[in-house]
Amino acid sequence: MTMMFGLVVAAFFNPTVPENIDVAEANWNNYPRLETPTLAIPNGEMVTRVQRLMQSGECSFEGQRPRRFSIDISYGVQLDSAGNATRIIVEDVGCRPLELMVGRIAADIVRRGWVRTAPPARPTIYANRINFNLS
Repeated sequence: MTMMFGLVVAAFFNPTVPENIDVAEANWNNYPRLETPTLAIPNGEMVTRVQRLMQSGECSFEGQRPRRFSIDISYGVQLDSAGNATRIIVEDVGCRPLELMVGRIAADIVRRGWVRTAPPARPTIYANRINFNLS
């Protein structure tokens, strides 16, 4: 009985995230910053995936090479007054697989409760950035 109550409470406090990930161009600096603790993102596996996308020719970035790159990708998370993500937006960088990966990372940040931004009074988009680099 106590375990069941714990599961119900845990489910109640887990923020929700949307299924869809939008890709868009925006002035990302105009949004308030999405605060999170210091996270090990991207990790080595994520950087390797970016490297493979570049090696395969599936994605290319001006001035970047598969063995040496630094790619910044911004993302936004719209939070509602309960702290749920109602929209995830990723910067359009012309590489759909990488944009989707960043969207999934953003969703996971919310899902795991790593957002330190207080829930806003009304729905607000908060932004942050991930830098994928290999040198």
